[in-house]
Amino acid sequence: MDKNYVEFPQPNTMLVIESLDYNNPYDFRKMHRHDYFELIFVNEGEGSQLIDFTSYPIAGEQIYVIYPGQVHLMQRNTANGLLIQFRKNIFEYIRPIKHYNLYNPSALINRDTDSFRHLYELAERIKDLVSTKNDLSSLSKYKAYSYLQIILLSLVELNSGVADMKDHNLLGEFLSLLTTHIQSKKKVAEYAAQLHCTPDKLNYVCKNALGKTALEMIHEELLLEIRRLLLLNEMSLKEIAFQLNFDSQSNFSGFIKANTGMTPTELQAAVSDIYK
Repeated sequence: MDKNYVEFPQPNTMLVIESLDYNNPYDFRKMHRHDYFELIFVNEGEGSQLIDFTSYPIAGEQIYVIYPGQVHLMQRNTANGLLIQFRKNIFEYIRPIKHYNLYNPSALINRDTDSFRHLYELAERIKDLVSTKNDLSSLSKYKAYSYLQIILLSLVELNSGVADMKDHNLLGEFLSLLTTHIQSKKKVAEYAAQLHCTPDKLNYVCKNALGKTALEMIHEELLLEIRRLLLLNEMSLKEIAFQLNFDSQSNFSGFIKANTGMTPTELQAAVSDIYK
C-alpha cells in the first residue's frame, strides 16, 4: 500500500460505520487520503470540509461522498452524524450498482429534509446491525449491504446529467480508471482499449457530458494527482516525477508550467496556502 494512504480500519470486514466523533486510528486533523470509500452524513453542526481542492462549509442534512485517493480534511466543530466506510469490492454484493457510478464532480450532495431523514435512518439501521461485538451472520451482512445499496442507488439517481445510461456507465468507468491508473497511463488510446471502445467514442462521451476531451480529463486528473502529492509533502519533486512516470524532471516541470503557469515549487506553495 502507498504510504500516502490510510488503510481500511478493519482488515477482515468490508463495511464499517461510526459516529462522526469516533476516535480515528490515524491523525484525521492532517491532510490524508484513504484506499476506501466514505459516506459522511452530517445530521447537524458546523465546520468545513476540504476535499481535494474544494472547501465545503458543513451544515445540517448534508451527505458527502469521498472516493479512494481523494485528499481529505474534515474540520468539524460541533458536527454530529454518521460515517460509513466501505471497500470497493463490496460492489460484488450490491449489484447492479458499480463503484464508478458514484463518481460525481461535487463531493457534496444536498437532499431535502424528508430524503435526508430517510437515508439517515437507513444508515442508522446499518449501525444497529454492525455495531454488535459478535460476528455478523450471513443474513445480517446482506441486510446491511442491502441498506447500503438503497442509499447508494438513491445517490446515483442524482446523476441525471447524462441521458444515455450506457454513456453514463462508460464515463463513470473512465473516471474510475483515471483515478486508478493516472500514474502509469496518460494516453486516450490506453483507456479506450481498457473500456473496449474507440478513442473517438470516449471523446464523444466526455465532450457530451462534461464539455472536455478525454485528453483534457487525463491532464486534469494528472495535475490533480500532482497537487495531492505536493500537498502531502512526503516526497521530493524528483520522487513525484518518478512516481508519475515522467521521462525526466524537466518534462514534469514543463507539464506543470504549461497547465498552471507555475514552477513545481510555486505550485507546491500555492496548494499549501489553500489549507493554512
